[in-house]
Amino acid sequence: MYKLNYLFLFFAMTLGCFAQSKSTNVIPGITNITIGSTESKSLFGLNIIEYGRGGTNSKNSGDVEGSTYLFKGWYNKSTIWLNDKIFNINSINYNLENEKFEIKLNNDSILIVNPAINIKKVKINNIIFKPFYNEDLQKDSFFEVLWSSDDYSLLSNYKLKIQAGDIDPLTKTYINQKKYTQKKYYFLKKNNEEKMVAIKLKKSEVLKLIDTYNVDKVKSFVKKRRLKYNRISDVKDMLTYYNSIKN
Repeated sequence: MYKLNYLFLFFAMTLGCFAQSKSTNVIPGITNITIGSTESKSLFGLNIIEYGRGGTNSKNSGDVEGSTYLFKGWYNKSTIWLNDKIFNINSINYNLENEKFEIKLNNDSILIVNPAINIKKVKINNIIFKPFYNEDLQKDSFFEVLWSSDDYSLLSNYKLKIQAGDIDPLTKTYINQKKYTQKKYYFLKKNNEEKMVAIKLKKSEVLKLIDTYNVDKVKSFVKKRRLKYNRISDVKDMLTYYNSIKN
């Protein structure tokens, strides 16, 4: 079992914490920070006001194989922008089960980062995440920012799925165990609107992001570069090109 620290924003506390000038706290490795220590209580300039024991699955203890985490390992270079402070952390992962970032303090301690504490963005291995309101969950959740312009942002959200296993019809035992898989969903969010809409990576929907005047130019660009509408890296190239030619 991991010891879980739940990180919350307490408004009265943060008035004093963030009234100071902007600063960058560099944490090259936090494996020596322990629960209850001065360092853990002051991490991010906030007091931890609730903590306890619980379980976060690096591997499920039941009959499901695989990991509930987005990244394979815990060593991931990251930067967290929290209000007017910046933190560099090398031991972080994203738990798809609870849809929150977790910082590994040591082999037995995990710090859970709540997206509702005024985090502006999180950068992990050059991947940018920002908190947005998730209508399905009725709460803030982290989304990967794939591409953005002055008009809209293309986002993605990861979901944890369980792939069915194969059962021997005679013995009724698993030949292949059930296992966790990751499913990626895409969304479009206009900068002047709070609501985001789901989008599929296919030609008809991608071209809706292009104004009528420039559609043929983008199509020619796609054909010349042999790009695919169902490949996110290619879609980002299309939108970057479109953004460079539009009025």
